[in-house]
Amino acid sequence: MTIRRHYMDVLNVLSCFAVVVLHCTTVVYVNQGNVQWFVSVALQSLFMFAVPVFFMISGANLIGYRSRYSTKVFFQKRLKRVLATLVGFSFFIYILSCLAPTQLGLPARSFSLFEFIQLFLTNQICDVYWFMYSILILYLITPLLACFASNKRLLEYAIGLCIVSTAVIPFANRFAPNHNLFSMLAVPYLTGAIMYFLIGYYIVTYSPFEEHDRKMRPVFLIAAISSVVFMALMTIKTNVPHTVLSGAYSDYDNFYNDYLHLPVLVYSISLFMLFKSLEPLFQSDKHPFIAVISKLASLSFDVYAVHMMFIWALDVYVLHNIFWDAAIRPFVVFALSLLFAFVLESLKKLCRNTRIAKS
Repeated sequence: MTIRRHYMDVLNVLSCFAVVVLHCTTVVYVNQGNVQWFVSVALQSLFMFAVPVFFMISGANLIGYRSRYSTKVFFQKRLKRVLATLVGFSFFIYILSCLAPTQLGLPARSFSLFEFIQLFLTNQICDVYWFMYSILILYLITPLLACFASNKRLLEYAIGLCIVSTAVIPFANRFAPNHNLFSMLAVPYLTGAIMYFLIGYYIVTYSPFEEHDRKMRPVFLIAAISSVVFMALMTIKTNVPHTVLSGAYSDYDNFYNDYLHLPVLVYSISLFMLFKSLEPLFQSDKHPFIAVISKLASLSFDVYAVHMMFIWALDVYVLHNIFWDAAIRPFVVFALSLLFAFVLESLKKLCRNTRIAKS
């Protein structure tokens, strides 16, 4: 019997909330330079682990699928769920933008099936759905990744190439005289989210430091905190000279908070390893909240899909200010999204039970 990894549920819920915080603090991109901007930069740095950890959890759970079911079943289970969510929510948002755009903070549209297809294929209905498109692509190549992932050395080689191509080369280019100096050394097919996908599987399958997890916790914690501080300070240092208030405005530079770059990579791995080392605590009977966390984790995908709708709608009725954006709005949006996801899940179960009863 497979033992449920509770730390993944905890990370799943934390990452889900982190995504909401990130999208509630996008005021950073205005590059204003006021107090709200500084607070938002700090929050962006603190919660930037969201998407990397999501990818790591997916890789950890899915690359080894062959020990549980066939490739056909894998595609039926995974592609069906993601495609249904992506198409369903995209169509739902598109319909709302045709019916009540002003009330919900959406662009006004007149219904056209051709327009919907065009917007859907170019991710212009809800731009944060880029994550779902990325997950779909990763699912399509998972059978290929599974072929070599069982070979530890080969997997380490692939991860090394991914890290160099995706995280190290851009960081080196940043400080090189020519910002494209090392770009030709990157491996095109091993850049992007695949890095986190493979790392997640490697950490869970080959368990580096497992025998010394307790001793390594302070190291993981220090690495995570140091990464966040570095990300926040360097982002502020980079942008302060050209904020709106500086009088020499230019676009916001997100380099140090980019989810694919080296600081976020170190932060995300450290956080993942830290929570993995806490699994014995989560497995004990002293933490009854785990059952609640597991339930919330099962709703995370729908929460991700719906949360922007609540952010847009609230923007219509509530003015932006530092207290609302940083301290209240993330919790309100997260709670509303969870409620929506719970109701949707209940309706799905009701429909399934009705079909079973009729058959």
